[in-house]
Amino acid sequence: MNLTTASIFAAASVLGLSSLITSCSNAEQLTGAWQGNPTRITVPGAEYATNTITLDFAPDQSNRRAGTLNISATMDVQQAVNTTIDNTFNQPYTTSIAATASITGQYSAEKGDDDDILVHFDPSTFAVNIDPDGVTFSENILTDAPQATLDSITTATVERWRAAISSALQAEFGKYSKIEDIKIHHDNMMSCEIADRDETFRLVQ
Repeated sequence: MNLTTASIFAAASVLGLSSLITSCSNAEQLTGAWQGNPTRITVPGAEYATNTITLDFAPDQSNRRAGTLNISATMDVQQAVNTTIDNTFNQPYTTSIAATASITGQYSAEKGDDDDILVHFDPSTFAVNIDPDGVTFSENILTDAPQATLDSITTATVERWRAAISSALQAEFGKYSKIEDIKIHHDNMMSCEIADRDETFRLVQ
């Protein structure tokens, strides 16, 4: 089959353009908030805990291969408790804690590999919030305990779990210091690798 010089150069140009699009289609298309799936997370002292991560990318206008990344997490933690309260209430119960956390950093595409980004977090931006209204107890304690006792339990629960959740999420957020093998898919999905673990995120805004 004979090919003219013009057709050869045209084909080469198309292939070159395709390669360029592929190479810049990942780090440069991270704009927006990408939400992952709920996953189990280890929290010291917890019987059961789940974590949902959202990655919010804001690329620089002058260099879309770099920018600001805010990571936020929503957590649900449950723990069975068997203790005496105020020497008057002695009954097993289960606590459920809803918490949120976030941290902000700067990201940039790894040199020579647009499928990977490196993230440098600002530790001073790390925050954990536990809303007392998000702390609930099993039905038996709600029925049997006076409100003053419940308020006391809630306050103690928030303070006790803030440290444990902070420790767990600092370790979890640290895994995102390098996000590898990023692929942006046509259905508003992103796949990547976090600490040797395959993850999938959906664009939510």
